[in-house]
Formats: sequence, structure tokens, C-alpha cells
Amino acid sequence: MKIKQSIIILFLLAGCQPSVDNAYDTSVKEQQPDYAALKRELEEVYDIDQSVRNIDWDTISSPESSMTHSKKMMAVDSVNQTRVVPIIEQYGWLPKSKIGEKAASAIFYVVQHSNTETIEKYLPQMEELAKKGEASATDAAKMRDRLLMFQGKKQLYGTQAASWVRPEGNQVIWPIEDVENVNKRRKEVGFTATVEENAERLRAEFDPNEELPN
Repeated sequence: MKIKQSIIILFLLAGCQPSVDNAYDTSVKEQQPDYAALKRELEEVYDIDQSVRNIDWDTISSPESSMTHSKKMMAVDSVNQTRVVPIIEQYGWLPKSKIGEKAASAIFYVVQHSNTETIEKYLPQMEELAKKGEASATDAAKMRDRLLMFQGKKQLYGTQAASWVRPEGNQVIWPIEDVENVNKRRKEVGFTATVEENAERLRAEFDPNEELPN
């Protein structure tokens, strides 16, 4: 009798345990992103990121006002990173087909406006999605150029300008690797403007022979 009771109890306990398949299905469902909620969150971040930058820069005419606004942008960027980086950590770089162009741009801008370590960590994910058409190839190129600039190396696509290249502090296009073929590379990733036209847009001087700053 005791043996029979033990067998019955074992069967009952076994029936209370979820199957491996059921447990796996539940885990997968819990990990699926709520794309609609993430889209709303990221679009809000996009608006915040851009609002602090879409200003009349001609009104910032003194070094003091420029420094004040730069600090404001840094503060906004820092808060945005606390919202977006955990999303990337949990789900990876989200494909634009799931969240839309605006939300996808928000992820790009927040990482682009962060530090070297953050860009270095997440850029490979963006570049992989760009190969599949799930992230902007031109934005990935901009981020690659920015990382190279932060690392003190020559950029590839001529997208980045800086004021610390020359001693006089003029805004110039950061030095470019294999500058003879830069416009070919730009065209291959989807840029419609040449590096010369981009320099004009950025109000930056462009010297094909520009050297890296000391």
C-alpha cells in the first residue's frame, strides 16, 4: 500500500510540473519586445534629443553661451541614455521594420551622442542590421566615422567635423583615410552628397590633405 501511495504521489507531483516545452514557450513569450510600447518610448526620446539641437545656432554668439548650451545638450543626452541603453541591453538594436524610422533614429542619435565606449559596444549591432536593411546604412557610416574620430584615427566617409583639428580652432572636416575614394565609399553606403557638399552643409573647411591633430 505504501508503495502504491508513493507512486500516486509521484505522478501527482509530475503533473504539477510544467513541461520543458511549456516552460520554454513561456520564457520566449516573456522575452518578446512590446514593439508598440518601445516605439512610443523611443519616439518621445527622439523629440527630446532633437528639440535641444533644433535651434538657431546663430543666436549663440559667445563662448559662454555656447558652453551653456553644450552643457544642456550633455544633460539631455545623459538622461536619454538611461532610457535607451537598457532597451538595447535587453533586446539588442531594434530593427526599424518593427519600430519605424523615427524610433530607429532615436536609438541612433542616443548612441551617437554618447561616449566612445558606448559607441564601440553597440555599433557592430547597428552595422549588422544595416546589412539587412533593418538600420540606416548612412547613419551607421556616421557612427563609424565618429568612433574613428574619438579614437584619434582618420574617418572613412567624411561625415565628421571638429574645431580642434587646427590650432586656430576653425571648424574643419576631420582627416579622411584614402581621401581619393571617399566619395565612392559615400555613394556605396547611400549618401547622395559628396564630401565637399557635406563640408558646405556643416559650414566646415575641407582640405583633402588634412592631417590628424597632435
